[in-house]
Amino acid sequence: MRKAKVSLTLALILLSINPAILTAQTAAQKEREAQLIAIIQKADATRKEKADACRELSVIGTKHAVAPLAALLADEELSHMARYALEPIPDPAVDEALLAALGSLKGLPRVGVIGSLGVRRVARAAEPLAQLLNDPYPFVVQAAARSLGKIASPTALKALQDNLPKTPAANQLALCEGLFRCADAAVAQGKSDQAIVIYEQLLNFPAAPHQVRGGALRGMILAQKDPLPLLKKSLAGDDYILFTAALQASQLLPGPAVTAALTEPMKRLPVDNQILILQALGDRNDASALPAIIEITKNQDTTLRITALKTLGQLGNA
Repeated sequence: MRKAKVSLTLALILLSINPAILTAQTAAQKEREAQLIAIIQKADATRKEKADACRELSVIGTKHAVAPLAALLADEELSHMARYALEPIPDPAVDEALLAALGSLKGLPRVGVIGSLGVRRVARAAEPLAQLLNDPYPFVVQAAARSLGKIASPTALKALQDNLPKTPAANQLALCEGLFRCADAAVAQGKSDQAIVIYEQLLNFPAAPHQVRGGALRGMILAQKDPLPLLKKSLAGDDYILFTAALQASQLLPGPAVTAALTEPMKRLPVDNQILILQALGDRNDASALPAIIEITKNQDTTLRITALKTLGQLGNA
């Protein structure tokens, strides 16, 4: 009741604010923006003065600041601050400026612009960024791959999928990261089937490092309508990387059926795997696991027995 009264009071205060005050604030903001633009355009302004102006423009900047800020994108000392100011400005002119700069800049300023296009998720940037996946400079390829993942459009996804098998080893991890981002976006949009296809490509990519394979399996399990078959298969397999990935996924899946999937293969697994499952069962806090854990306390392996006893302490009962 008290919170409701406070909220009502705040609402009444806001409604009572004089529109003239708001107008004055807007006018003052416009004036301040003009002052900041003048600073970044001033030839003899110091680097710090221009950087500070960019920082403030990131908060109050409008379309009027876009062109002056874009003029700094080629400046290696101030390009990053110009992008810092441009990225939050909610005006399509920013996208146009970044796309124009993408075609004209070189070196680190260009890499920065590639990153900003990803931050703003500029869909129209997917095609030119896809062309950069064949750039001779690894840092350009890697930045483009990550930004394509953030954009996560059909064009961006296809470019990453097509280029992964043929990209040099130095760039493969960045393309995998881009594909993970596309898969995450697909899950968020309710397109689990599309996400699973991406995860399968990453899981079966011959050159994929351990963290990619593990992350792909974890994503596949969580994206399944019925995750239990794949979870059980992965827990019972000989691949330790996939086993630990499945175990991580299980921690995000509720219900006694998942707990049963963890306890059922325990006796057939190596001791190290059993210890990890016991720790996971303790974190799940599901009492249905108690019979299996009690059975493990009779095992001859001391470390395994101690872990089982600790897990019993977590779940607890008489």
